[in-house]
Amino acid sequence: CSRCSIASIQPATVIVVQVQEILRNLVSNTTVMKSLIILFLSMALSLSVYAKPLCQGFNNYDGKVTIVFIDDKAGGQYAVTEVKLIPSWKGQQYKATSVDVSINKGVATVTLTFDHLTQFSNPKVELKINGKKTSFKVCQ
Repeated sequence: CSRCSIASIQPATVIVVQVQEILRNLVSNTTVMKSLIILFLSMALSLSVYAKPLCQGFNNYDGKVTIVFIDDKAGGQYAVTEVKLIPSWKGQQYKATSVDVSINKGVATVTLTFDHLTQFSNPKVELKINGKKTSFKVCQ
């Protein structure tokens, strides 16, 4: 029926017009506009800076544990410190014996080495990247 389609379009049109008025009022208020710009820039910056390691490899060969991870948001500087392996839910922690970092085109590849361990149950690594504490589950 022709009346049904007109009736369903009118409320949608009213909503669109009301949203346009609200946006116009917000944009005309410079304080609100500056606050929104700062909010969006802060959100974008925090998302782009946050490092999230992605596990690429794990092995327990040659009398040591080796874990390799990458981070595709490395940028030009990538400092890895305070590295600890937690091999099971019991929570015992093992410090890394070596940390090797290389950066190629903004992607960091990090090789972590630990003393030889034999038992693992949902292992994870806790570390600081550029001073920020983070962790990731070890791929098996």
